Order: sequence, then C-alpha cells, then structure tokens
Amino acid sequence: MIRKEINNKLTAMMQVRNEGNRYLRMVLDDVSQYVDAIVILDDGSTDDTVAICKSYPKVVSIGHSHISLYGINESVLKKRLFQRTIATSPDWILAIDADEVLENRAKEHIQSMINQTHTDWYGFRFYHFWKSMTHYRTDKLWAPFHYGPRLFRYMAGATYRWNDQALHGGSLPCNLVTDFPGAPSDLRIKHYGYAGSQEELQRKYNFYVQRDPHSEFCPRSHYDSILDENPILEPWEES
Repeated sequence: MIRKEINNKLTAMMQVRNEGNRYLRMVLDDVSQYVDAIVILDDGSTDDTVAICKSYPKVVSIGHSHISLYGINESVLKKRLFQRTIATSPDWILAIDADEVLENRAKEHIQSMINQTHTDWYGFRFYHFWKSMTHYRTDKLWAPFHYGPRLFRYMAGATYRWNDQALHGGSLPCNLVTDFPGAPSDLRIKHYGYAGSQEELQRKYNFYVQRDPHSEFCPRSHYDSILDENPILEPWEES
C-alpha cells in the first residue's frame, strides 16, 4: 500500500435521489470549490436531479439505479458508489450527501489534511439544521457530535469492509476506524436534511418508521423525536 503525500487528488462521492428542488445545486456549488472530481450514484430519481449533476464540470462519473434501494438495501448503493469512485483513481475520498455542506473554513484546511502521511481518515462534527438554515438542534441524539469517518485516503490493495445493514449503515467502509490510523477533525458539517417544513419532517418520519418498523437500525425514540414540537435550537456561527 502506497501513501501519496504531495498534491493529492480529492474526489467527492455522493448518492442522490430526487434532489432537484432541495439543496443539490448549493451542495455542488460548494463542493466544486475544493474537490478535484465528483462521482454520483443516482438512486432512481424521477426529477431533473441527473441533469443538474451533469451540468457541473467536476462531475466525472454518474451511475444509475433504476429502482430505488435506499432504505431497502442501502449497503448495495454504498458499495456501487464506492466502486464507481475508486475507478477514477482517487487519492482521497470525501463522502458527502446532497443535503450537506462543510463549513467555510474547510476550504482553507482540507488540502493540508490530505497532503500528509500519518493520518488515513478524518471524522467531522455533525450539525443538524432544524426547520431553518440558520439554527441547528442541540437536544437528544441530535446534539452535535463526531460521526464516523467521512474523508479517507484510498489505498489500492487495502482491504475495505462494509456494514451490510439495510439502513443507517454508514457512508464509508466500517473498518476504517479499527484498521487505519485516523483522527476526528474540528471541522463541521452542516446537515440540512431537517431544515425544511413540518410537512417535510413528517415525510422523513414516515419514511423511517415504514422502512424500519421494528427499530432494528435506530431507536424508535430517536425517530419519534423528529416530530418534537419544541426542540432546543442554537444559531449557527461560522468559525
């Protein structure tokens, strides 16, 4: 396994489905500023999601799943996206969703993070924006904390294993933390998946309880908290 350390190439990979009227353009505008390439896997979109992705010069590969597998067999989607991404010969991979944006200062630091030899992955603090794009939630399991790795060095020949559960299985190989040296970063991810209306929150709640009726992959209390009437919110401040 060879660790490249100078002018490493950063490739973002993103799974999408019917994102045309949500945050997709904002996310692609942002990530295009600091990555070298973007790889997309479309999970059966029926809107203009694919056309939007094709309009961005840094999108170098787009795959298609004609039948949506999200919430049914998520691990298949993650593996397909990963295989399509490594086919582009990346040095580092950033897993980002179509409703997520790294905070502004990430653009100043991310190149130095990937141009070194001692750390193979980074985690980020995750902030869930709630019914707005200005305030994030701080109570219950929505409080900001470090998720698993989202940025990692790809090494041809290394063994990467995936969580095979149908839902909430993680965005990157599950053995990164145990098998490779890494570290949490103080950089933050802004997640806008819950920033919409009450009707959108209700749709997300319905989706999760229908796909996970026995709470195999997440506590039911966490799903129920999506519908809390008075969550605790704090205003976002760029650092």
